[in-house]
Amino acid sequence: MQSPAVFRIVDGAGAVHHANLTSSQADAFMGLMLAGGQFSGLRSERMDALPTDNPVSAVPATVIAQAAEQAVSKAIAKIEPGTERDVLREATEAHRNASDCLARAAQAVERAKAFVDARQLEVDALTAARDNEIKMSARFLTEALKDSDTGTITTHGRIDSTAIVDAEVRRDTARVAFDHLTAEQEMVDTAFKSAESAVRLAIMAVKRADVAAMVKRLQEVRAEFIALGSAIDAARFADVPMTIEASEAMRLPEFAGYISANAARWHAYTAALRDNPQAAWEDQQ
Repeated sequence: MQSPAVFRIVDGAGAVHHANLTSSQADAFMGLMLAGGQFSGLRSERMDALPTDNPVSAVPATVIAQAAEQAVSKAIAKIEPGTERDVLREATEAHRNASDCLARAAQAVERAKAFVDARQLEVDALTAARDNEIKMSARFLTEALKDSDTGTITTHGRIDSTAIVDAEVRRDTARVAFDHLTAEQEMVDTAFKSAESAVRLAIMAVKRADVAAMVKRLQEVRAEFIALGSAIDAARFADVPMTIEASEAMRLPEFAGYISANAARWHAYTAALRDNPQAAWEDQQ
């Protein structure tokens, strides 16, 4: 039975890009949209989480499911069957390195910003001192001009702007370094987003492999169920009446009561795979 299509993808501005998605479809579209780098603040959420000003798309769920299936298949086509966890391990390591690099880049930008601010304060202090010296010299000159012959008047003190020029050079140099580090941070952030997308796609590949194994097992169990069920049912023609226990055993259970619990289990499994590429579905509760 198909899991409920109750998720949507929303960007930082609140615009809904996809709606009526299952959990796996939301993962698929999120990975592709993050990889494209055209959207900011993307998140997947339940459609009943919060109201939005944007109308929800009325695209049929079957169309969305088909598009998601094609998108996921294309995104993970290069992952060879059987190597999913190796790919996830490499993607996780690359993501960890990118995260560390991004943290260091952010710290460098923060230090550079503080250094620029300090150099600006130095320029401001020297400029204020020069301006104060000019005012003092002007007051002395004003008094001197009242009583003295202009030919014998000299200005008071010595005004030297060399220190200010040097300080401005240090400040401008710091600004250039800040701009360079900011540009590096943006590049590292782009690499981090790509690493994040790679992890999400690798996790999807692992989960799809698990589901494929489950489908194969279900097919085997179904064949065995049909064989046993038909044998039990046919026994009544050989004078073996159907018992209550046999009727109960042959009745197929309703899946609806287990969907929510298993959806939560898949989410827990996804989180576990991010921390440990060897995490197993069977270990999730």
